[in-house]
Amino acid sequence: MELSEALDKIRRALINREFTIIVGLSEVFYEGRASSILGLGERVIMIKSDYSVLVHRPTGYEPTNWQPPNSKIDLKIDDDILIIEARRTNPSEVLTIKFHKVYNIFSQKLNDDADFSMYATEEDMKRAILADPSIIEAGFKPIEEEKKLKPSGFIDVFGIDSSGRLTVIELKRRNATVEDIRQLVEYVKGVEREYGVRPRAIIAAPGVQRSAIREMKINNVEFKCLTPRKSVEILGKKHGLDKYVGSE
Repeated sequence: MELSEALDKIRRALINREFTIIVGLSEVFYEGRASSILGLGERVIMIKSDYSVLVHRPTGYEPTNWQPPNSKIDLKIDDDILIIEARRTNPSEVLTIKFHKVYNIFSQKLNDDADFSMYATEEDMKRAILADPSIIEAGFKPIEEEKKLKPSGFIDVFGIDSSGRLTVIELKRRNATVEDIRQLVEYVKGVEREYGVRPRAIIAAPGVQRSAIREMKINNVEFKCLTPRKSVEILGKKHGLDKYVGSE
């Protein structure tokens, strides 16, 4: 494809806020909070309708470079090279993509107003607490996961609070029931037998069924609201996904 033709197609797509995919031979330069250079290679550039820009290599699921939504995008041809610059001012940074050859361009106006729901398992909820214990409370420190107690079973997360008190956490991805509270109380009794002190008991769940509230008060069980969605968001941030995946 001629570079002048490619420039015209990309410019029209940007004006119409179309989702655009550019395939070609390019170099990529970034200047901002750091700096990077990606040498000449065949790759895919995606420009979304919100003017976010992603650079993908032929393998791997993560973009090598990206710019967030509302970037200012400029196009030009200089010395037989098609140059795409995506800038933002706060913080000041620029992503420069230099196409030596353009193989193909796809652009399409896309409409997508669907709600996005994230789902997680209790294992994900546990991983979120281990990654960021402060979601239980400031100063909480996990000691062990899946701690075995005979004959009660396994404690999801066992730790100590900021005052040094042993703490037992039971996780539920749906609203906790009376049976869940009673199971947690059995864990508390098991810890008390093993350590000679009564630990704190916390049920971490999206909510608690009304029928279980009385059982909680009788047994001094505390509640911490933790949803599967929140857990996924925490894990995403810990793995750097929030850098290029927008949250709702």
